[in-house]
Amino acid sequence: METMDYQALKSIERELTAVLKEEYSFYQQLYISLDKQRDLIRFDSDAHLLDLFAEIERYRSRIKTSEARISNLKQKNIQAFRMVSVLPEVKKLINSITTLIKKNQVIVKECEMYSEGRYERIKEELGALKNSRKIMQYMSDGDPAPQFVDGKK
Repeated sequence: METMDYQALKSIERELTAVLKEEYSFYQQLYISLDKQRDLIRFDSDAHLLDLFAEIERYRSRIKTSEARISNLKQKNIQAFRMVSVLPEVKKLINSITTLIKKNQVIVKECEMYSEGRYERIKEELGALKNSRKIMQYMSDGDPAPQFVDGKK
């Protein structure tokens, strides 16, 4: 019976470790994409911004899939999952993923800050354009009237 329990624990440990390594790789890729997005937003480079937003949306759905995978693995055998989750290698992977998630959250907040700043700047520029159009109307001599060459009106 003990070897059966040991084998079950070992199996869950291998499966959980494999999933966590995949997740760690995923969160590394997410960090790189978010960093690239932050640079594009910060330096007003809009050419590839839409592609990056689409990529981030794919990552968002991937995060939901990740959560479901871990939840399903946990539901298979809750007690064994808890026992395996405290093993050093598993804890190390979990801590690494947690660190990456925190770094990703910092970058997302920076992106939001830059985006908000850009929005406010564009809003101000549009207001200035409205004012300059009004000024140009006041400075003009009036509406141009049609000119007739032969002197008839």
